[in-house]
Order: sequence, then C-alpha cells, then structure tokens
Amino acid sequence: MSQSQRIVVFDLDVTLTRYDTFLPFVIGYLRYQRKRRSLSLWRLATLLKFWRWGNRTWVKTQVLRAFIGGQPRERVEAWADRFVEELLQDAMRDQGLDQLRRHQQEGARVVLASASFDIYVARLAKRLDIEEVLATRAAWNARGRLVGMDGENCRDDEKLRRVKAMDDMPADGRGVTAYSDSHADLPLLSWAENGVAVCPSKRLFHQVGGLGLEVARW
Repeated sequence: MSQSQRIVVFDLDVTLTRYDTFLPFVIGYLRYQRKRRSLSLWRLATLLKFWRWGNRTWVKTQVLRAFIGGQPRERVEAWADRFVEELLQDAMRDQGLDQLRRHQQEGARVVLASASFDIYVARLAKRLDIEEVLATRAAWNARGRLVGMDGENCRDDEKLRRVKAMDDMPADGRGVTAYSDSHADLPLLSWAENGVAVCPSKRLFHQVGGLGLEVARW
C-alpha cells in the first residue's frame, strides 16, 4: 500500500443495504426449497426471542443450523447466487453505492467487513468489485454439508481484530475511513481515523458526539 492510499472499510447490513440480510437469506432459503414454512417460521420466532437480550452469536448459529444445517453446499450456494441478485435489485442504498464508487474511483483500498455469512457476502462483494472481504465464516463438514459457524462472529471487537490483522493495515487506524450503522461496530469506528455513522441506530447515535464521529444519512 502506498503511503497516500486511503483505506475504506464498509459494513454491509443497514450500511450499504437498507435492512439486515441474514434473516431474509434464511427465510428465502426456506421459500427456495419450498419447505414447510409454518412450522419453520414458528421455530424461527422462538429462537428470535433471545435475539435482543441474549447472545447474538449463539442465536445466529442456532438459526443457521435449524433451517439450513445439513444442506448440501451446492444447493446453498445456488440460493446465495439468487439472493445476491435480489439484494442488488431491491436492497442496496443508492447513496451508499455512490460513496463506494467514489472511493473506488479515487483508488482507495476498499474492504467489506460484515457479521453476515461469507456464503453470500463474498458473492456480493465480487459483484461490487470489492476484492477484500471479512465476514462470519460458515462451517462445512467433509461431505460438503453446512454445519454451523466457523470461528467467531465477525462483529464488535472481533471485526476490528480481523481488520487490524490484514496486510499493511496501520495499527493506529491512520488513513482509515470506516462506515457502519451499528453500535456493535463502535470499536471499528473509534479506531479508524475517520469513523462515519451511517443512518445510525439509536444506541450508536448517542455515542456520535462524544467520539467525534461523522453522521451520514443515505
């Protein structure tokens, strides 16, 4: 990396997209496979009771295992291809994409860092011409069946840890701009030289002034 090259880190959900993508991915897979939705959605609602107050990593893993666990990789990846097309058509924030393109045209090093699963995040990044991707990794068994999460959920301090571990990443965040909507990304936004709160959640909005973060309304 040249000394003058900027590094730009984008969160995905509700930063570049208008909504969180994980549950639509899971529910869409049920529709794609024409599974019994009434029972499946009841189980999903039961698990999501733990989402607000419980361990989100645990809930995310349980949801993935409950509804896509044991599915063959080729089938899941086929749905991921279709899901990415749906995101590009209906879910992206136009102003967010414009900002992404400006950074790319200026020659910045762009990283997509998301807590969502690499199954579809990596595919979306490719369509957006983003070469460097950090995401929560899905785990597959020797038979190519989805079995859960591989490693840690890519959020909070774990997301920052992964960003800082990338090649030629400045330890002090100098020259880095980071975009996110979520309070969970405060470690990343605070570390970056220029942290930008995009359509911030209520929890994040209350932290903006004290941390000197910019606010963007896309």
